[in-house]
Amino acid sequence: MRSIKNTLVSILLMALIPAALHAEKITFLTPSWGAPPDKALLESFQKESGITVEIQSVQNKDLFSRTQIAAATGQSPADVIFLTQEAPSNLVAIDMMRSLNDLQVKDPLENDLTGQEFWNIGGEQFGVPVYAQLVMMDYNTDRLKQAGFNTPPSSWSELKSMAEKLKSSGIDKHPIAMKSSDWSWYLMALSMGDPMFGNDFKPIFANKGSKSRVAMKMLLEFFSEELISPEIVAGTVNQHSIFWSGTGTFHQGWQGSIRIGNNAKKSKQAPHVAYMVLPGVGNTWSFPAAIGIAKYSKNVEASWKFIRWYTGKANQKSIYKAFGLYPSRSSVAAELNDEGLVDGYSQILAQSKKVNELPRQALWWGPFTAKVSEQILTAVQTGADSDKTVDKIAAIWNELKSEYE
Repeated sequence: MRSIKNTLVSILLMALIPAALHAEKITFLTPSWGAPPDKALLESFQKESGITVEIQSVQNKDLFSRTQIAAATGQSPADVIFLTQEAPSNLVAIDMMRSLNDLQVKDPLENDLTGQEFWNIGGEQFGVPVYAQLVMMDYNTDRLKQAGFNTPPSSWSELKSMAEKLKSSGIDKHPIAMKSSDWSWYLMALSMGDPMFGNDFKPIFANKGSKSRVAMKMLLEFFSEELISPEIVAGTVNQHSIFWSGTGTFHQGWQGSIRIGNNAKKSKQAPHVAYMVLPGVGNTWSFPAAIGIAKYSKNVEASWKFIRWYTGKANQKSIYKAFGLYPSRSSVAAELNDEGLVDGYSQILAQSKKVNELPRQALWWGPFTAKVSEQILTAVQTGADSDKTVDKIAAIWNELKSEYE
C-alpha cells in the first residue's frame, strides 16, 4: 500500500514540475542578421511551444565551414540552419540538409511564401523561404545635389565622374561604398549588360572585350583612386557599416537597405537616402534566403515547428523592421506596404523588371564565389592587371566545373 502511495505522490509531483523543465531544445545556426530580432516574440514562441531555441550566431563563411566539418564525421552542426543563396552548392551539394518533403505533406507551405522553387532541388524541398531580396544601390540625394547633380547616374562612367567630383570638391572623401568582393563585380557587369554566363555554364564573362572586363577594370580603379575607402580593403569595415557611419554617397545595398539608411538612430546618412535603378542596362540578381533542417538533426518535429514560426507573419514583419529584409510572404509585403513601411516602392518595382540571375544552381558556385573574392582582393592589394584577373577567374571556373561535373 505504501508503495502505491509513493508512486501516486511521485506522479503528482512530476505533474507539478513546470513544463519548461521538460521542454525540447533545438539549436539554430545562423548569421547575425538571421537571429530573431524581437526577443519578446521568440520568448513567446518558446513558452507556448515548450521548445527552447539556442541561437548560435556566426559569420556566414564560418557557418559553411562548421557544417562541412560536421559532414565529414556524420554529425549535425545544429538542428536548424540559415540558408543563404550559396547554400545549394555549399550545403545541399554535400548532403548536409534534410529534405522537408515529408513534413510538407502533413503541414503544407502556404502559396504566399514566394521563392520556394529556388530551394527545391531535384524535387526535394530543402528550405522554407525567409526573405526575397534584389541586390540594389542607394545614394545620398543631398550630397549629389551639393555636387551639382539632380538625378542619379545613368551609366557607370557617369557614376565614376560624379564620384570624382564629390571627392575633388571635398564633399565626400570616399564617395563609393562597395566591397572588394565578387558581388561588386557581378553588380557592375550585370548592370552593364553582360549576362556573364552562357549556355552550359560557359563563362562568357571572359570573352574578349566583354562588359565584365570593363567592369573589373573600373572596379579596380575605384580602389586605386581611393573613391572607395582603404578601410574596406583592410577588412575593418564593410560597405554597409562605413556608409551608415557617414562615408560614401553611392552605396551597394539591397532591397530594403534604405530602411536602415534613413533611420537616424542607425545611420548618419538619414534622411537623405534613396534607391537608384542600377546604371546602364541596369540588370541585377536576387539573393533569397531560407531556413532548413540539418540532415543529422535528432529534433526534426521541434525544428519544423520553429521553422513554421520563424517564417510566419509576425517574425517576418519584425525582421523587415529591424534589418530591412524584404519578406518572402507576399501577404506580409502587402501589409507593410499598406502601412506605408515599404520605402522606395517605385524604384523597387522598376529594378525588379531588370533581373539576370546568376547560375547559383551550379554545384561549384559556392567555392567559385570565394575564389572570385580572393582574386579581386589580391588585385586591389597588388595593383594586378584587370584582364589577367578576369582570365584567372575564368580558369578557376573551368577547373571547378570539370571537377564537379
